[in-house]
Amino acid sequence: MAEARAAGVAVPILYDINLVENKIIMEFVDGPTAKDVLDQGGPPAMKVAGAIGEIVGRLHRAGIIHGDLTTSNMIVRDARIVMIDFSLGGKDDRVESRGVDLHLLKEALGSAHARAASYYRAALKGYRRTMGKAADDVISKVKEIESRGRYT
Repeated sequence: MAEARAAGVAVPILYDINLVENKIIMEFVDGPTAKDVLDQGGPPAMKVAGAIGEIVGRLHRAGIIHGDLTTSNMIVRDARIVMIDFSLGGKDDRVESRGVDLHLLKEALGSAHARAASYYRAALKGYRRTMGKAADDVISKVKEIESRGRYT
């Protein structure tokens, strides 16, 4: 999470990590989930969809894979998205890993939102803004991943 913050991604503040009691104490982030905002539709939803893509691009540019890119793991606070639940994430800058991460976002949008296609397009625009030319390889990898038998 510290590396995500350094990459320009809003994450909860960690107050304490207690290894003896296996506890993490962190900031409570108040606000609607991105899922809630997307469900309402309209211009605010499209703005959030684009911001999601930018944030995923920042993570990927920093070599971070979230691992669980669902819109329930994104909280909108003060018009900014706070990413939560990095428990399935890790460090990986391979195109394959980035493609799987982006594919998971596409699947999450498709299973939870009626306007999934337009939200995914907006997210890809944000992703391209952040990743530049490197986005093309990742987006091509998403298409390849979708063509594999286990993802159809």
